Amino acid sequence: MLALAGCGGGEDVTSAGSGADFGNNNSNVVVALGDSITAGVDGGGAPWPGRLAALSGMRVINAGIGGQESGAGLARVGGTLAAYKPGYIIINFGANDAIMQRDTDQAIANIRAMVQAAKANKTVPIVSTLLPMVKGHLIYNSAAERISAGIRDVASSEGVTLVDLNGEFGDPESQLIGDGLHPSDAGNQLIALAFNEVL
Repeated sequence: MLALAGCGGGEDVTSAGSGADFGNNNSNVVVALGDSITAGVDGGGAPWPGRLAALSGMRVINAGIGGQESGAGLARVGGTLAAYKPGYIIINFGANDAIMQRDTDQAIANIRAMVQAAKANKTVPIVSTLLPMVKGHLIYNSAAERISAGIRDVASSEGVTLVDLNGEFGDPESQLIGDGLHPSDAGNQLIALAFNEVL
């Protein structure tokens, strides 16, 4: 089932877990697995996972680690699923792969493998495209867009929910902090609202 989070237009969006068999996982637990965009940085206000918890009423575990690439996320996903038994896992990787100029196909393969690990665990995966990169990070934006295109393909082919954060960030100058990479206070709120819409 593929659900797309729109740009706040109030259109019908199918819940990511509609009809799901969660096995022995807790359907009220969400793990946000990612890098510093998930973990949060100075200047961005409260990180989006905490905001998502407040919006959704669910337990949202912030499993973001700054600087991590998709390969590190793949190495962590099994232990994270075993430790928390989440009903849902939000997979938000790729920005550091773009910045470090890693192979795009490998980054996509890593994200696909994370999705497949979640499905095998009866945890509902939610994937997201990358935020736009501007200012000092503009040089990496084309690589980020290629990874986002691959993430869209993963969501479609694996039949999982996609949140198109790249599309949601229509005003990156105000939705990102001065580094042109990490979400601002407004950006973190936008991310939380977008994930809440599909939960």
